[in-house]
Amino acid sequence: MSDHQILEFAFAGDHPVLAILREQLSQATLSARDYTGVGYCTNITVPAQACRLPSSRLVIHDVHAEVTGLEHGAGFAVFLEEGALSLLEGFCYEDCWPTDATVHRLFYMRHDEQGSPSLVEVTPRDLKYVFK
Repeated sequence: MSDHQILEFAFAGDHPVLAILREQLSQATLSARDYTGVGYCTNITVPAQACRLPSSRLVIHDVHAEVTGLEHGAGFAVFLEEGALSLLEGFCYEDCWPTDATVHRLFYMRHDEQGSPSLVEVTPRDLKYVFK
């Protein structure tokens, strides 16, 4: 699964912010991955003329995945700076990101209860958790 597909999944839903992010993604350029050991980062460049969000910073962090070679799966975070897409981070909950990592299934998660460190898979997506 490509970074573009992961971002499309992150921006799925009926919310005005997600619609703007889908528009930005349609114009964006994704650079090569930089591996961190426990994951990777992909820089995202959005053209200056693309519509921006009024909030300067935002992190979407509810996307997770089943990944080959990771017993506990992976998480993804999308960072926005100055109202525009900036970075996709993929990370694992284990010692290192496998060289043959393949994403098999994407899904949404949120904290089980407010303040709880436990995450639970949710269907449908809880946008209140995303935009708190």
